[in-house]
Amino acid sequence: MKNVVIKIKGMGCQNCVKAVTEELTALEGVSKVNVSLENACAEVEYDESKVTTDKMIAAITELEYEASL
Repeated sequence: MKNVVIKIKGMGCQNCVKAVTEELTALEGVSKVNVSLENACAEVEYDESKVTTDKMIAAITELEYEASL
């Protein structure tokens, strides 16, 4: 398992946190997600053989937030 911190711009409330958490958790290969509104980021534990950071960033971007490593 690998860990990554993805910076997220545009979240404003706990509903945003919930949406990002659900989107990332739904990806195959993601085992743990901790989204922080205060720190504007998501800490993700994942299996790099099943999911890429690009796919995670794309999933967050689909929710209309800016995401980067």
